[in-house]
Amino acid sequence: MKHRTLAALFAAALAAHGYSADDAKSRTDAFLRNEMETGRLDRMSVAYEQHGETRYTFMAGPGSDQPMHVASITKTVTAVLVMQLAEEGKLCLNDYVKKYVPLFPAEDVTILHLMTHTSGWRNKTGHSKQPGRAEEFYGTMFKEFEPGEKFRYMSQGYDILAEIVEKLTGVDDVADVAKSRVFEPLGMDGTNLAPHQGQAGMNTTAADLVKFGRELLDIQKKRRVGILLPESVDALFHPVLKPEFNRTPGFFRKSGATGFGQYFCELNSFDAMSHSGATGCNFLIDPGRDAVEVILSGTHDWKNEVFRRCDGNFSRVNAVMMANFGDHVAPVRPVKVGSAKVDQCRAKERELQALLSRRAAGEAIREYDIQRLRGEIAAFKKGAE
Repeated sequence: MKHRTLAALFAAALAAHGYSADDAKSRTDAFLRNEMETGRLDRMSVAYEQHGETRYTFMAGPGSDQPMHVASITKTVTAVLVMQLAEEGKLCLNDYVKKYVPLFPAEDVTILHLMTHTSGWRNKTGHSKQPGRAEEFYGTMFKEFEPGEKFRYMSQGYDILAEIVEKLTGVDDVADVAKSRVFEPLGMDGTNLAPHQGQAGMNTTAADLVKFGRELLDIQKKRRVGILLPESVDALFHPVLKPEFNRTPGFFRKSGATGFGQYFCELNSFDAMSHSGATGCNFLIDPGRDAVEVILSGTHDWKNEVFRRCDGNFSRVNAVMMANFGDHVAPVRPVKVGSAKVDQCRAKERELQALLSRRAAGEAIREYDIQRLRGEIAAFKKGAE
């Protein structure tokens, strides 16, 4: 009954703007075909889901109906496995990595540092469990800065996390751990992980990633037990670093920062979080809108970076899907329609976004001004409830 009500509201919202669901699909399909042409993409698979209802899907090009390599989106699954082990008392996110990996060269780097790319350490070779290769990997690591001081993306940190998962579960391959603990319980039948890969190596479908995102959203929203406890999802979604790092233990958060965090659209709430993959993929979860957005793409020419290297491309696709298929009738924290404070609240939100953008561009902005605006906006919304 609830889903039928939401579907009716959704149809009514489309009609109020003068078009039907079929019109919205045709328009969005045409937009994505143009994205494929301008980005020189061979295949694309896209999905938009809200309130548990998949409202839009798009598949085009050879292999678009098959599992696709999603590169670093793999890290979100690895992060879930780490959180599961924390629930079982087998590790703590503040444990030092060296406790579980004696070859790791630093004494003061924690598991959380690896999850958030703030360890300060890097390496010159790829991670491997092959005899002799592990020694080479850890032996060539070098320190760039103090742990927690800066953010610098290091994919291999997640391979180290996968090694820890294997050691603590007693399972030889993290791919089998992911299968038994995540993929099979959620019915992600089109998903598999390459051997011993924690940072990349996952092949999946848009439909399977929707299942994964919905599971995490519902665990938090409904406070039910699933592949994680509600408190673990809270922690997985919660920012844990300096605001400019825009990181949770498993995702990037919506922000005005350049580089990471730009694949969100204006319609996404500030609770939205996401992870992209270097193959031209994006996986977005928006608790504020109770929505999951997935973009998978591929090209036979690896040198073609037209689509995958510009976060703005993901942002545009996410915006078009949400504008055409999103439920804008009942936002999570509404300001009452007709309230005298609506215009003031929106003006404050625009002012805050401008400050965040200026700070991201390198301009010195007082933290006091940012927090003041956030407080005023929160007060407006609380008063409207």
